[in-house]
Amino acid sequence: MGERGAKTAWSRALPGLMAAAVALGLVAIAASLSTAQEPPAKGNANAKAPRAKGPAARKKAPPNAADPLAPKNKAEEIPREAPVGSYHYRLKLKTFDNTSLAAAYFPAKLETNTPVVLLVHEKERSSKDFEDSISELKNQGMAEHLQSLGYAVLSFDLRGHGANTRRALSDRDWRDMVYDLQAVYQFLLDRHNRGELNLAKFGVVALGEGANLVAAWAISPGGAVSSEGRASDLAAIVLISPLAEGEGQSFSRLISTLSPRIPMLLMAGERDAASHEPLKLVRAGVEKTRQNKVTLFPSSLHGYKLLRLEPKSAADVVKFLEATVRLKAGDWEPRYNLTPLIYNDIQVVHHIKVDDKEKAKEKEQERGKEKEAPKAKDDAK
Repeated sequence: MGERGAKTAWSRALPGLMAAAVALGLVAIAASLSTAQEPPAKGNANAKAPRAKGPAARKKAPPNAADPLAPKNKAEEIPREAPVGSYHYRLKLKTFDNTSLAAAYFPAKLETNTPVVLLVHEKERSSKDFEDSISELKNQGMAEHLQSLGYAVLSFDLRGHGANTRRALSDRDWRDMVYDLQAVYQFLLDRHNRGELNLAKFGVVALGEGANLVAAWAISPGGAVSSEGRASDLAAIVLISPLAEGEGQSFSRLISTLSPRIPMLLMAGERDAASHEPLKLVRAGVEKTRQNKVTLFPSSLHGYKLLRLEPKSAADVVKFLEATVRLKAGDWEPRYNLTPLIYNDIQVVHHIKVDDKEKAKEKEQERGKEKEAPKAKDDAK
């Protein structure tokens, strides 16, 4: 073939070669994007973790990043088979502006089907409110009771409250509390990626001003949403004794937007004017959506007191979460987490539980000692 023929053959082949190169490049790009979206499997930083769903997802290895909740020595170790409700963690969470928030994390079954609930207290109170015993919950606190039912639970002290640094709060502080809710969500996102819980089954219970904060957070861009662009991870919200105004926004305006999107339970006392009036304004619109409920009690109790002291109020919350969160169908999938939260000052709190058999043993031992005491006196004589 002459020089002219060779050039002609090359020009004819060139478009095909370019198309093949483009195709190969697209394949390579797709492969790299797929790898970037998946968290690496344990023990191999370059390995790609498959997107398993359902029961198969429970076998997934946790990510390579060190787990702050992992025991530092054998004495601190808690077996994964430890009974549900036998312990929880106290820790400090660092928010995006480096504010430290005291928190309590109640893990459940440590598996990828575990539902999770975030508890938010009211103004001038603390997360300890969710640990106070409630008679209709077998004298357990709300956090511990939900844990005993198989939920993972996170409660925390809003900035300037509880075990955090106490100080006068500005309007800016209250606005930042909305972002703090997104920060503590990042903690749950980390536990999700470690295979401990399933954010597809995520509920929030909030009291008083905390209820207004949750409504403002849920409606904000990025509220309870990972970087993968989900509409929301919120399966349900329970707002107890909300106020007419919060975060400079009308509660009725927030709820009119949220109620068609997120199952909600709104609760207040009929003689608690500060909360009853806002609920009356939104009730008709809220209850147009099938799963939504507005419950009013013949009471003047507000927030924490309504939840703890009003008969059936706590039981109604648990029943609502059961239907909307715990029984929700939602496959576990690994999440892409660009903003992991720092947490430290971790302490394990063991719940002291003595069952009937152990009590019986103790009584037998006491009886044995009582029987042996006269014999010991006779021997001494």
